[in-house]
This record gives sequence, C-alpha cells and structure tokens, in this order.
Amino acid sequence: MVNPLIIVLVSLSLAYLCAEIVRRLGLPRVVGQISAGLILGIPLIKEYLFVNQNIQILSFLGNLGIVLLFYYVGLETNIKNFTKNINEFILVSLFNTLIPLILGFLVMKFLFDFSILVSLIIGISLAVSAQSVSLDILDELKLLKSKIGRLIIGSGAVDDVIELILVGILFSIFHVAGSKPTLTKLLIDILYFLIIIIIARLWVIPHGLKFFDRQKSSTSRFTGALLLVLLIASLAEFFGIGLLIGAMIAGILVRQTIMKDITIPDQEEHDIAKSLHIISFGFLIPLFFVSVGLQVDLSLLLEEFWFILLLLAIALGGTIGGSMLGVVLSGGTAKEGFKLGWGLSPKGDIELVIASLALATKIISNDVFTALVILSLLTTIIAPIMLKYLVTRTKSKNLKRTRRAAG
Repeated sequence: MVNPLIIVLVSLSLAYLCAEIVRRLGLPRVVGQISAGLILGIPLIKEYLFVNQNIQILSFLGNLGIVLLFYYVGLETNIKNFTKNINEFILVSLFNTLIPLILGFLVMKFLFDFSILVSLIIGISLAVSAQSVSLDILDELKLLKSKIGRLIIGSGAVDDVIELILVGILFSIFHVAGSKPTLTKLLIDILYFLIIIIIARLWVIPHGLKFFDRQKSSTSRFTGALLLVLLIASLAEFFGIGLLIGAMIAGILVRQTIMKDITIPDQEEHDIAKSLHIISFGFLIPLFFVSVGLQVDLSLLLEEFWFILLLLAIALGGTIGGSMLGVVLSGGTAKEGFKLGWGLSPKGDIELVIASLALATKIISNDVFTALVILSLLTTIIAPIMLKYLVTRTKSKNLKRTRRAAG
C-alpha cells in the first residue's frame, strides 16, 4: 500500500498544477482540481495509488475542509444583513428547490415509469445544491461579501434547511437509512439542538474564547476555534441537523460573541478567519475536489448519455428558473436571478449521500446511481464556469461605465 502521505502529496501537487493550467485558460480553479481527480482515477493510476483506506483518508480530509469552509462563511456572515433579506432568501430557496424536484419526479414517474419512491429520490437529488463549489469561486474572485455572494450564501443556507426537511421526510416515510427515524423524532432532535445552541451562545463560546485568548496567541485562538466548530458540528450531526449547518451556525455564534462581548478583542475574529481561510482553501478543499473527481468512471458517461443529459437539463433549468422567479418576485431583476441560479446549481454532498443510501438499500439501480454521480460532477464543472463568466462580464461592464462617467 502506498503511504497516505505520498497520496496527499501527489493529489495536492496535481490539483495545484491543474488549477494553474485552467486558471491561465480563464476557467475556475475548481475545474482543475476536479480534473486532477479524474486523472488520478484512470484505472492504472488508481489501482496503483489508491486502496479503500487511502480513498477514505483523502475523502475525510476533503470533508473536513468543507466543514471549515462553512465555519469560515459563518464567521463572515453579518446576521443583520442575513435577516434583512430573509424573505428574498426564502422565496429563492422555495422555487429553486421545488421546481426541479417536481419536474424530476414527474419525468421519472411518467416518462421512465419508475416507482414513486425512486422518482422521489431522483427528484430530491436534482433539487439539492452544494454551496461549497460556488463559495470557492466567490473566494477566488474576492466576492464573498458582495451582493451576489450574500445571495448565494443566504439562499444556500435556507436551501440547506429545506433539504434537511425533505431528507428527513424521505427517511421517515421510506426508512431509507435503515434506522427508521420519524419526522416527530427529527423535530424533537432539532429542538434539543436549539437548546444546546442557546447554551453555547450564552456560556460555552464566550468562556471558551476567553480561555483560549489568555496567551494572546493566534495559535491558541485557532485551536479554540477549531474545537468549538468540531463540537457544534458533531452535535449537529448527532441530532440529524448536518455537519455543514452546524459548522456555519458555529461561525455565526463565534462572530456574534466577539462583536457583543467587549472583553474579547476584535482581532481574534480576524486571526481565526485568516487561519481558517489558509488551511481550507490552501490545503483541504483542493483535496475535496480531487476526491470528487476520483469517484467518477467516465466510461459510463456514454452508456447513460441521454439519461444524464435529461437529468442535467432538469437540474440546471429548474434551479436557474426557480432562482430567477424567486428573485423577480422579491423585487430583484431576472439577470440577478440568472447569476444566482448558476451559483446554486452545483450538486454534490447531500445528493451523493441520498444516492449512496438508496443504492445500499437496493432502491435504485447501479445505472441510476452512476447517472446521479456523473450529474454531480457535470454541474460541479459547468456551473462554476458559467458563474465566473457572468460575474466577470458584469464587473467588466461596470468598469467600462465608470470609465465613461469619469471621462
């Protein structure tokens, strides 16, 4: 077995090299990082470098990076701005979730004659989104705090809540996970988690931050911040809320504590955010996208080409159309909704979890599972390219207008 350290070295080096190549071509770095995974997934290379244990290590490091990414987003989230735009976020999230879900369900049920359960699983898989991809693009373009950045983060957060409810109902009705959770149990667990969050905000986080700030060291602050996010994210996962929601809540709580408790220095937030940014975007997140590329067998793309193409059309059309409708109804423009739709189009994490559980319990076939995995890869590649193109074009037009006005 190849040493896992060598696996990380090769994966990170290739991810960086491919990201630099695609960046020079004007494409998002995430495309290069996923391409590195596709290269490493070539049978001869994969058989030599990767065994199950190495793949699991790479996947774990990548998932840890996404947890830290959402913690970082929470730290950068202004709760006042979030609540001020909550109506717009809810409208966008409802439409960009329900439209692809309903379309997917109807097409699978009446065109392909799948069962109600399989059609529902595919519909939900087409509706859920993976913010992590778009957040990486926003960071690359330094737009995390821009209007489009706030819309993607806010709408994505509400999307996560809607997805949590959908998946909870799915598991409750069909017992997909095998543990047979009920919707009542899910609501009770959410209540327990909310109580824990209140206790954390009032006592655990303030005292924890003060304790780790005693040495006035960036290292101590980062250690404390890491322990807090792992604690809250683990509790969120335990109560069925989800690691990523827990991580983002942890970031928001830490930010609110620092802003409202004058005994904690403001630079602590900046130290924590800077450290998280470096370790996430510089090390762990590239490994996440490499692991995404590793999961795909491109030889199966031709076998399921038309089915995958249809899934892609429903997923992109439903998400983008729903986002445009939600933005327009909330007083925005169709152009804003179009950009936002591309930002919310990538699939991944939750979709792959649903598909994996359905495959493990033999509810869906291997062909359907493969189609859903390749759909995840395609949206992860196509959506960032379109988002970067639209955002860059808007910035270029605004710059030209500014120059004309100044001239």
